[in-house]
Amino acid sequence: MKHFRKKKDEGEQPYAGQAADDGAPQDSGISGDAGADFFDLPSDQVADHKPSGIVVAENLSLKLKPLLKTLVPVVVAGVLIAGIALVWPSSTARMPGLAGRTLTEAMDAARVAGFVPCVNEWKYSERHSDGIVLAQKPGAMRTVKKGASVKMTVSKGPRPEEGLAPGENVSEQPKETPAGPYSGTCICVDAGNQLSPGEDEWSDPGMTRKNSPEDQIRGVTSSNPEYSINLDIAMKLKNLLEKDGMKVVMTRESNDVELSNVNRAEIANNARADLFLRIHCGSSTDSSRQGVETLYPDRNNWTQSFYEKSKAAALFIQAELLKTCGAEDLGAVVNHDLSAFNWSKTPVAQAEPGLLSNPRDDSLLSQDDFRWKVAWGLRNGIVKYLANH
Repeated sequence: MKHFRKKKDEGEQPYAGQAADDGAPQDSGISGDAGADFFDLPSDQVADHKPSGIVVAENLSLKLKPLLKTLVPVVVAGVLIAGIALVWPSSTARMPGLAGRTLTEAMDAARVAGFVPCVNEWKYSERHSDGIVLAQKPGAMRTVKKGASVKMTVSKGPRPEEGLAPGENVSEQPKETPAGPYSGTCICVDAGNQLSPGEDEWSDPGMTRKNSPEDQIRGVTSSNPEYSINLDIAMKLKNLLEKDGMKVVMTRESNDVELSNVNRAEIANNARADLFLRIHCGSSTDSSRQGVETLYPDRNNWTQSFYEKSKAAALFIQAELLKTCGAEDLGAVVNHDLSAFNWSKTPVAQAEPGLLSNPRDDSLLSQDDFRWKVAWGLRNGIVKYLANH
């Protein structure tokens, strides 16, 4: 290939890229064999030609694998921490509002929220019926550690007797104040069993046969003794009945006693009780058997006079226990050989709100709020019985 250049006139300066000497050829920028090689290449190889001595920049690839190895674990750990923070159960919760609810509803709401409900005080109230929660501590909507106790003040209903109105003369006070609906009513409550085992005793006044002492039953999983559970429920029931204005006679108020079933029946007889209510827990060789059962005496020579009332009391109590406890219905069942039944001279029934041989019933009877439900069911059943007899 030849380089063409303009012929310059005399005195004209050479233009850029033109040698000062007319006789010298213009430098192509490619020298030696490299220049010859370049110009001898076929046209389809020119673009890829790399002359020696000239550095051509290469495409640089980013090395991402080491970076990803570092970033991926960090991202995964962050996602896991965020997920755990969202789903991990909190150790605190907001206290639900319990005031205005029935005691049973309030206890259920407190338990669902993770708290332990208990009745701290009973108060008369002119505005609220009995069994309505008046106040609570801690208060509603407070953030409290789960498992904490919530103490409730519960209404006993209006006072059975009203004082004088303001300005009323003392001499105008009536000699007899109006009696409550249950004034003069006496209920004998028997917390079954005791710490020390009893002795054999006659099944009835006719001395038909000797009955063995009642078994000392314990919870299949909790190992709680029956006599302790029975007494706790009995004392709760006493509290409820007394606030209704009833007189309550207890066969025992401690576990360290020595009372036969005949002795217990005699306590009810001497008190001339309107109802003799025995509280026991059931047991069975079939551990799957569970639920609530209420016993009443068979009709015989010793129970003839109060058989019908005893049966009615058992039916009312069984129905109310099912409402408050939500347990399986084992029915109101007749029994002919209990000494306390046959030696009684007053209507008698025996409530068994669960079987300690069943893990579920044992667990329920271990809970204070469930025992309150039992007490309320017993109280409601007694009230229904009294209203109909």
